[in-house]
This record gives sequence, C-alpha cells and structure tokens, in this order.
Amino acid sequence: MDSYTVAELLRKPRTAQRVNERRVAISFEGRDLTYDELDERSTRLATSLRDQGFAKGDRVGVLMYNRLEWAEVFFAVAKLGGVVVPINYLLKTQEVEFILADCGARWVVYERELASIVPPSAERRYVGVDTPDTPGVLSYTALVGAGRVEALPPVAAEDLFLLQYTSGTTGTPKGAMHTHSTVLWNSFHQIVDYAVTAAEVFVVVPALCWAAGFHDIALATLWRGGRVILSPSTGFEPARFLELVERERVTSVLLVPTVLKRVLAEPTIASRDLSSLRIIASGGEPVPVTAIEDARRKLPTCDLLQCYGMSEFPTMMLYLDGPDAVRKIGSAGRACSAAEIRVVDTDGADVPPGTVGEIVCRSPATMLGYYGRPDATASTLVDGWLHTGDLAQVDEEGYVYISGRSKDMIISGGLNVYPAEVERVIAQHPAVLEAAVVGVEDPKWGEIGDALVVLRPEASLSEGELLPYLKEQLANYKIPRRFTFTGDPLPRTTSGKVQKFRVKEVLGA
Repeated sequence: MDSYTVAELLRKPRTAQRVNERRVAISFEGRDLTYDELDERSTRLATSLRDQGFAKGDRVGVLMYNRLEWAEVFFAVAKLGGVVVPINYLLKTQEVEFILADCGARWVVYERELASIVPPSAERRYVGVDTPDTPGVLSYTALVGAGRVEALPPVAAEDLFLLQYTSGTTGTPKGAMHTHSTVLWNSFHQIVDYAVTAAEVFVVVPALCWAAGFHDIALATLWRGGRVILSPSTGFEPARFLELVERERVTSVLLVPTVLKRVLAEPTIASRDLSSLRIIASGGEPVPVTAIEDARRKLPTCDLLQCYGMSEFPTMMLYLDGPDAVRKIGSAGRACSAAEIRVVDTDGADVPPGTVGEIVCRSPATMLGYYGRPDATASTLVDGWLHTGDLAQVDEEGYVYISGRSKDMIISGGLNVYPAEVERVIAQHPAVLEAAVVGVEDPKWGEIGDALVVLRPEASLSEGELLPYLKEQLANYKIPRRFTFTGDPLPRTTSGKVQKFRVKEVLGA
C-alpha cells in the first residue's frame, strides 16, 4: 500500500470493473475528460514541470476557479511527489501572499481572471492558464503540449501531498498537512458510507479550492470509476442546476443549506425529472427542519444526508442517513466508517448522554498537524485524537447533536468566518482601538458578522469609511454586515479575555 497514491485513482486498466461505460472522468461546461485523457495530460504536465526544475516536495499554490485544468494540476502534482496548496479565489492579494509565504510555495498556477490577486515574487515560478504571453510566466498549454508520457520517480503513500489552509482562532490561516494516505482514507470510507459505484454522476458545486470540493465524494467517485461534473465556481443558478440534474442524470451532489434552500424554492423544480438523484449531502451548518421536510416532499426518491467534518479530515466524519433525517432531526449523525468519534469533557472523559462536551475524532484520514505550527498541532492533536473545538451532546443511540462552537466560528453562506482574523484587521484601522465580531442569525446566509468597534479617543469613523478599508484587506464574505461604533471598552473577564456573550448583549444580537 505504500506505493498506492492519489495518482492511482485515475488508472483504469481493462481488468478494472470500476469504470463507467463512457470512461468519462470529469466534465465541465460541455467538455469531457476521459480517465485515459486525464491520466495522460496530467503526466505530460508533470514531466514538463520536472523539466522546468520541479523537485519532489515543492509546494504549488493553485489559484483557479473550477475548471478541468484544476484536476490536471491536482494529479500532476500527485505524480511528482509535490504538495498541492489550494488557495481561495475570494481572498485578497495580502491574504494570498500570507499563504504562499507561510508554506514556502515555489510554484503558483493561476488563471487569467485571477491574475490581479497573484502576488509577484522573484522566488517563485508562475504558470498561467489562458493567460497572454507574459515574461516570467510559463504557458500551461505549452507545458502540457511539450510533456511526455513516461515513468516518473516513485511517490510514497506517506509523502506530504496537500496543505489545506483553514483559519483559526489566532486570526491567521493554518495549513492542515495531509499525505496521500490521509487523502485516500478520507475518500475510501465515502465509497462505503454513500454506496458510490461506477454509475455515480456526482456534481461538484463547491469550489475545488475548498476542502469540500475534491474531498466530499468527488475523489470517491473517481476511485470507483464514476463521472464527476464541475459546476462553475460563481453565479450558482438553481434553475440551471436542476436542468443539469435532469439532462445528465445526476445521482449525487453536496449542497450547503443556504444553496439547498434556493434549489428547493426554485419554481421549475416540479417540472423536472429528478428521479436519478439519490443523495443530497449537506453540511457546514444545521439543515433547517423546513428544508428537510421540503426535500422529502419534492424529491421523494432522494435521501438528504446531513454531514459534519473538517479541513483537518475526515471531511465527513459524522453523517445522518436519509431514513433518520426526520426521526433524528437536528442531529449531525453518527461516525463515518473510517473514524471513531467521542464527546468528552475537559479531562478527556466521555460525557454521559445529554451532556455537552467537545467532539474529538480518531481516524487514519486525520491530518499530520498544522504546517509550521507545533503549538497549534500539540493542542489540537492529543494522544492521537483530533480536538475539533466544537461542542456537542450525544443521545442514547449514539447520534451527535452540535451544541455550539467553542472557537466562535461564524458560518455565513456555508463559508467559515473566524472572528479573530476579522477583528485583527478592523483593529489595524488608525481610528480603531479594538473590535469584537460575533455571529447573528440571518434568514439568507445562516449567519452574518456583527461588529462592535471601539474607537480611539477623539477619533471618528463611519461604516462608509471603514468598509472600503476592509474590502482591501479581507474577502467580501468575511466582512461583517453590521457595525456598532463606541468609545467604551470591550467587556472582558478579569484575565483580559473578551466576553463574547456580553458583546452580543451590547449589540442586541
């Protein structure tokens, strides 16, 4: 197993039973890549990059919207023994630079439409997809064209392959380190738990740069020889999605609750033949009871599976089966087949049913740790258990119910927003002394940020003045939707920690 790596997912010899009739691996906006084509093109890209000086272990920052080339880069880096570093296209240049510098990226692959947020550096090599001829930028098309199909140096299952960055309570992103092995374990259990076969037609709605993109059912589908369809990263349209499901006989999809509600509310849903759809997985935040009931009524052949997971993996460590969706409404389910889940107290002892504790997980899919963050790793991985920082309680049957987030994370439209990062940026404004950000419920986004901003003595600041500053520093989804300005200090404990519950009281949240 030591030599079985992510690249092996593409190899479908004639002896393989797990392959769809057309042998199509990935489709995007009318273009198909068969397994053979994806395998060959990613090998050609890999050999060209090696000719350009790519060395085993090199970090590759990838800044692209969903497109076929993203998958080619993913597998090319796997074949080279390199490390993929997905970068969220919603970030600003400063945020992109932090990630690239933090991981020591030697390569950046980006597409033309995102060139404006790519930070220049003489220490990095750049590869442009659909970009005009630019000095110092290698042409992606030329690299694939010049490549060869030949053997590459061996790669081991325990080699580092992925740095999946996730923000934390310190306010700066951390790279969760994953090997080929942890990525494969994360995908293999999904084949079992979600009954993935070669007949699977899975639609990727999330961006491939997010953990849910490649790692929620997509790689499992490729492993089994099914077909993956990529959705455009921006401009999701429920009517277009439903037309796609009907036309391509889609069998499964992951939709965050905010998107799921839009799909169920789409007027054309009743006129579409959606009988092929067997699974809708949903996670990131609790699925409203009304949405569960709506889905059962409008999609009677489809199971709605609620999931819970992390960028640290497994990405779907808890899931709630369709038959239990109503009986156990509000639950995130029970452990996936590749994880052991416990709910523990501060001493690490299992709490009794009905008592709130922290979710901890042990799995062969779990990250090795945070890159360059030994302290954060030590506090998160304790005696082999991943401490999630999320609070929950378990019932007598072993179903887990999320109670809250000890790390104060806000989930807005399915995207994670960490208040510490936002607070740090707000506090850097010359007129601001300090700030606190809390999440409040919102009917459209699930949650939005509400900021209490403490101004410096004799300073003045309005929302209209602060917003342009924040838009230069933060992705739009991270920016609070409401602001309250004050001259009073933030409420704190005697040890100096901000009391978020009292911040909410001040804000009336």
